[in-house]
Amino acid sequence: MEKRLLILPLAWASFGIGEVYALRYLFGDIINSVPFIPNDKPIGGSVLNVLFFNSAVLLGLIGISLYALGFWKIDFSSRKSKADVLALSVLMVSGFLLWYTPVALFAALVALVYFLAVSLE
Repeated sequence: MEKRLLILPLAWASFGIGEVYALRYLFGDIINSVPFIPNDKPIGGSVLNVLFFNSAVLLGLIGISLYALGFWKIDFSSRKSKADVLALSVLMVSGFLLWYTPVALFAALVALVYFLAVSLE
């Protein structure tokens, strides 16, 4: 467990530094570096994308912290856990693709519906 505890400072430091550099990259030259349409709708054009980016990074960091502390054990032996990881990766990729195409929202919704259906068990 001591070795996994060493992951925590590395994860949180990389999160802080990565967040600063990501925001500096995205908003350094505010108008030209982010793929925004000049007259975009706030929710579909910018707010949803930024909200997804920040929440995805924070949830990933919480997952790494829970793994490092020993509260979460990753087990890929069951079919359900493999399907969950696949749905989570589809959700992450489609969420990041929202910057470039709004069609990716449908894949994110399908992954969210999967997670809702699985949680009803």
